Amino acid sequence: MAAFSKIPHRKILATCIAMALASSYAQAQQTTQTNETAQEIEEIVVTGSFIRGTPLDAPSPVQVLDRESIEAQGAAVIWDVIKNLEINSGSFTEGGSGEVAGTAGTAQVNLRNLGENSTLTLINGKRMVPSAALTRGGGEYVDLNSIPLVMTERVEILTDGGSALYGADAVAGVVNIIMRTDFEGLELYGDVQNMLEAGSAFDATASAIWGWASDDGNTHLVLSGERFERDPVAVTEGNFFDDNTLIAGNVSAPSTLATSSAFGARTNNAYLNDALRMQNLAEDRSATTTVYTDPLCTTGLTDASGNAFYVAGSDPRQRALQGRRSGACVVDESQWSQLAFEQERDSLAGSFNHTFADGTEFYSFFQSSRQETIRGGSGYGRSFASTFLTSPGAYSLPRGQVLELGNYAPLFGRAKPVITNNPADLANGGPNTFYRSLLQFGLTRPGGTDDINRAETMSAQFGLRGEFELADRVLNYDVSYSAGSSSNERQIREFSRYRSHMAGVGLGGPDCVPNGVPDFDFLNRSGANGWSSYTSLFRFVFEGFFSQPYEPISYALTSNNQGKGGCMFYNPLLTSLTNPNVANSDVLLDWMSEAHLNDDRRNKLGVWDAVVTGDFIEMAGGMSAFAVGAQMRHRNARSIGSPLSNGTENAILAFANGVPSKRGWIDNNLSCASCVSTYDLDQDTDAVFAEFSLPFMENVESQVAVRWEDYGGNIGAEISPKVALSWRLIETLLLRSSWSQSFRAPNPGIIGDGLDSSSTTFLDPLRNQQVRAGLLPATFTNAVLTSSYTLGAPAPDVGNEYADTFSAGFMWTPAGRLDGLSVQADFWRFEVQDRVLPESGSSAIKRQVQLFDSLVGNNANYVLNSSLDSQTSAELFIPCNPAALATQFGAGSTQRLNCVVDPRLYQVDGVEESLPSPIRQLIQLKLGAINAGEITADGIDFKVGYRWDNDWGRFNLGLDYTFVNQYTLADVPGLDNGLLDIGIYDAAGTTGDGNLVRSMPDNKGHLTMNWSQGNHSVTAITRYIGSYTDLTTKLRFPYSNPFVQGLLSETIDSYAALDLQYRYTHGWARSSLGTTVFTVGALDALNSEIPYKETGSLNYDGSVFDGRGRRLYVRALWQF
Repeated sequence: MAAFSKIPHRKILATCIAMALASSYAQAQQTTQTNETAQEIEEIVVTGSFIRGTPLDAPSPVQVLDRESIEAQGAAVIWDVIKNLEINSGSFTEGGSGEVAGTAGTAQVNLRNLGENSTLTLINGKRMVPSAALTRGGGEYVDLNSIPLVMTERVEILTDGGSALYGADAVAGVVNIIMRTDFEGLELYGDVQNMLEAGSAFDATASAIWGWASDDGNTHLVLSGERFERDPVAVTEGNFFDDNTLIAGNVSAPSTLATSSAFGARTNNAYLNDALRMQNLAEDRSATTTVYTDPLCTTGLTDASGNAFYVAGSDPRQRALQGRRSGACVVDESQWSQLAFEQERDSLAGSFNHTFADGTEFYSFFQSSRQETIRGGSGYGRSFASTFLTSPGAYSLPRGQVLELGNYAPLFGRAKPVITNNPADLANGGPNTFYRSLLQFGLTRPGGTDDINRAETMSAQFGLRGEFELADRVLNYDVSYSAGSSSNERQIREFSRYRSHMAGVGLGGPDCVPNGVPDFDFLNRSGANGWSSYTSLFRFVFEGFFSQPYEPISYALTSNNQGKGGCMFYNPLLTSLTNPNVANSDVLLDWMSEAHLNDDRRNKLGVWDAVVTGDFIEMAGGMSAFAVGAQMRHRNARSIGSPLSNGTENAILAFANGVPSKRGWIDNNLSCASCVSTYDLDQDTDAVFAEFSLPFMENVESQVAVRWEDYGGNIGAEISPKVALSWRLIETLLLRSSWSQSFRAPNPGIIGDGLDSSSTTFLDPLRNQQVRAGLLPATFTNAVLTSSYTLGAPAPDVGNEYADTFSAGFMWTPAGRLDGLSVQADFWRFEVQDRVLPESGSSAIKRQVQLFDSLVGNNANYVLNSSLDSQTSAELFIPCNPAALATQFGAGSTQRLNCVVDPRLYQVDGVEESLPSPIRQLIQLKLGAINAGEITADGIDFKVGYRWDNDWGRFNLGLDYTFVNQYTLADVPGLDNGLLDIGIYDAAGTTGDGNLVRSMPDNKGHLTMNWSQGNHSVTAITRYIGSYTDLTTKLRFPYSNPFVQGLLSETIDSYAALDLQYRYTHGWARSSLGTTVFTVGALDALNSEIPYKETGSLNYDGSVFDGRGRRLYVRALWQF
């Protein structure tokens, strides 16, 4: 190796890395650097290699954030640093990001938007147990919020593939968080941060760290503790909140009223909202569905805060698609929708190191974190719908009378009931018909919450390292064991399925004993039977889920003690607030719902590591070196299903000849069926690796590494190679390049449980009535926008995903007149195959479309679409002959369009839709994870740093910029027509689809300016995010109402924000008092306007921007 590559000697570790890589923020780069040119750099171990070397010549790109750069950003937690990295894209932490509730309060890194799964996070170079929470795409991650900032020395980020050295999960790179294990002294720290618009809402941090070293320097003990508290902040305090922001929650929403004249219905017409129905019909000629509204909605009722109830579809700001204005009664919930959740976290961390007389070092590290996050606070909760029946006498014809409570009681020797307190009855202000409705508590939003996330993480590391001689060589060894556990619990109040269904028919309450029978076959009774119109309610959708179990309806139809003798009615209507005769009892609500652990997941990880390093052979460019190692990992992933979800093991699933013919399990959670499974999965992994540093010519460093990793079972073994090269062409210019192959094994949670419940929006050809009529083919071209709730499914056969990673770049550090300047650029490219992805909605209904296609053309398979409306049709599912209608009226006639394929004939497992309905309305899809497709992502990272000194002080300038050239998806099932079915396959510079890929602005950067002199320091950071495209706009625009169309924009505007900080270091007159660093600062000092995103849940992109606006902070660091 040439002499000029051995510059400085024995400098502080963080300074060397920052100087070499020019990748930390400029104000932190030069803290202890000097302009001396005759120094030498100590060879050290940097993330990306197990071999000691000079960071200046490292062949792989590594970014370093040291402690001073972290403090200069005003960071309160590590997440505050990670979220601002240009290479981080698609991560999240708070509300508005579109993530599942179980992840609230956690934070992670997502390098290149390749998924939080694809970034390996280490502590002190050792694997860290992942959080027990899962993202909606099934992603796992280390919770950055569990790592105490007070104990953090620096963060090293390897930005190319790392599987050849660190194993699976390092597809996109490695984040290595280095702890302050050599700290000596005492530091006390306090920080208070206030969101300017939120008044008295604060973030507060208090921490302490104490370190001791023995007189001979052989023993170190470090202890630290940190307390973090965050007050909740409502979305109304965000600087994005304006008059167009609409956040409303349901109060009353009766639906599916059986108002048909064939039933002899005597409907309370006050529930018919003809004005909205006519408006819907004017916007969409196929919108023939009757609209229902609770008549008390517009009578001046309010919530506990005085917000008036109103009809959702009457609000000019409502976001309903054209022709779909809702008659639901709602209330403004913006005060309860939170931008930042209430949070408390306690963290402890420490280390103990001791060097023995023979030079062997024992080292250890431990960490513990407990966190509680409170989501919401309105005191409101809701569930899926239940069925509500009227009392005898509501219907005048036998077809409708079978829907009345106690209609079949005489068959069992009991008289039909006489009921005076049924909320469904006309006498009590009800619709006087069979109907369906959501179940709710806390209609008036009284405050308080049972929605709480609790997370706990504990980890420990123990190891020995030292030297030994072998064959006249001195080798270094490091043997360690690390272990960790994490738990994530979500407590929430939810409805019990069976108890709620029973309460809906007047048989609820802890003291109620129905006097009917649970196994009466009411669906198959001969004669006029209105239940034949609602058979889909009792259809098996997927394991554990029926929309409406048989037993409660059987009890309702055969009992006669509804509403009496300890039996109570649940009332979902607004009369529950105005009529004491039908008000909901607290006793009943407590019986129907319970606070439980909806989500209780736990992870454990144990890792044995052994690494030996040393010199190899002399080569043309210097001494080569090697590292060999082995690793054994044991992983346990456990999920404990809620007792509420245990359900009924012997529920009736089908009848034959009047008796139950099939029984099985039905999930008893009415709010979230089959959302969390119970499993206990173990995974053992063995690995060996070898790495060589081969300077085969002068001024050249090469790295060759290979790792074999065996998971056993279906996953099997994989080999991951890596080759990297750096060439110091001249003293001031380094060229480097790397290639590697990486892989990632599927998460145990994906294998054993599947994806969390969520929602999806896509184009559905069966939503188009012309398709259902067989007039147009069921293709993408003829598809119409739709949405659905989604549930996950275990994926035991899902396999590994693979990636080829390339990087090439340079680092220029000129001397002379340009001394202090550093310029760095790196091109990167990732080619990912067999990516583990959530199944798309389009893919999920493919089997249904195929079955539909097989039915088209057979005249025996058609019914009148108008007969699918139970509210207006005298008879349901009336057969029709499409050929005859086309001959009589013409192929393009309204009569022919009204003749559609019978939807009962193309129902499949895993897809639930509302039947009967003249408009296809999906309710739930069951989606699994699949290995599918390829992702090609590439771009450029560019960095410039410049420092100089003069009589005015020390100055630092730094520019960090990342450009994403492409993020292209190909051969993904259900993505035949691009992301969101709009023909775009490249997600770079777009919002993605929120499922396969999150938002990815293609231009991000920041400019840092720092001045320091004596005890004073000032830092200014300007952050920039370029404009990007909102893909959802193109999807939604044709179907949106005029108000929304006026707000929709395909472009999310560019954004710039300014952070300011002033620091003063005060040395006390008494040396025993140490020094105190006082800091004041402002994040987003100019309160920059957040770019508007109409399609976001909070009208801005929560995965890209921080909606809190200007935040001021004051902090003090007392050092002894």
